[in-house]
Amino acid sequence: MSKRAEDTVVIRNIYYMMAYAFRALSLIEYRKLALESFEHLDDLLAAILVIGISSQRRRGFEREYQEQGDTLAGIRGRIDIGATARLKMAGKTQTHCFFDDFTEDTYKNRILKRCAEVLLRSAQVSRTRKEDLKRSLLFLRDVSSIDENRIAWDRLTYHRNNATYRLLMNVCYMVLHDKLLTNEDGTVALADFDNAQRLSALYEAFILEYYRVHHPELNPSAKIIKNGISEKHPAFLPQLCTDITLESNDKTLIIDAKCYGQILGQHFDRELLSPTNRNQILSYVIHEAYGNEKQVEGMLLYALTEHDRALHETWQEVGHTFHCFTLDLGHDFEAIAQQLEDIAGMVA
Repeated sequence: MSKRAEDTVVIRNIYYMMAYAFRALSLIEYRKLALESFEHLDDLLAAILVIGISSQRRRGFEREYQEQGDTLAGIRGRIDIGATARLKMAGKTQTHCFFDDFTEDTYKNRILKRCAEVLLRSAQVSRTRKEDLKRSLLFLRDVSSIDENRIAWDRLTYHRNNATYRLLMNVCYMVLHDKLLTNEDGTVALADFDNAQRLSALYEAFILEYYRVHHPELNPSAKIIKNGISEKHPAFLPQLCTDITLESNDKTLIIDAKCYGQILGQHFDRELLSPTNRNQILSYVIHEAYGNEKQVEGMLLYALTEHDRALHETWQEVGHTFHCFTLDLGHDFEAIAQQLEDIAGMVA
């Protein structure tokens, strides 16, 4: 497979990861993207944005009440006594009022608009997609733009009525703040996220949501393990929060998903698994198995990078089975899904 073809596969897999992680698979509009071929990440993100803005327009853009002030012929809302008095002294009959306006000019819609504006300038967005972006911007003509350097991303909140914005805001974050970097020749490296934590969170959410969609019978969850810990314990003890836990009637598999750094380090002439990662999954399994009649196993599931070799190792330790597997995100998604299915089969 050529490097460009590999990039196309990786970019399409980023779409799948985002679609699962942000629960957009139920939207028919997004599904057709899986059939398209994208040579550049920006083109994929622009395509998601175009579909999202169009879909949001049909549902109705987010609106909120905002206080406005204006000089009016009549009275609306609350009269600004001082400003109105100055108008009267100037011989004018108008009244200056403050009133609540139910507007689409919200924080999230401003971010959407700015993201579309930035993608319009990208050399990696196709001409056809740019025409689509221009049409999308017409839907946001009454929305102010925003300086991307001053966006307070932690200010964004979601609820049932605006949940469809979650995927769109994460696309905007990638474009405006934390975008996958491309090399000078335009090739893509999945490990080149500006913020490794966000890539890791996307990877974890993708795997968890994949199992929630396809294997609800395994009760997929990001379980907090409390076994083996006394009810009265110091507040400074960290919680044992798993990335993914799959459970059947007689078996539990705890998956610790890793998507950053080298899988194996070097110690003299030996390759070594990270002691921190090993101790973490060991702790999860030992605590989950405490007082538990089920068979409990642990797995480190690494995203395979170009710096590492594929791993598919299993061993026994302290009476439990442990696995260290790699998931190659450079493969076609069907191959990725098959490996996730094989892992589910270990629990069923």
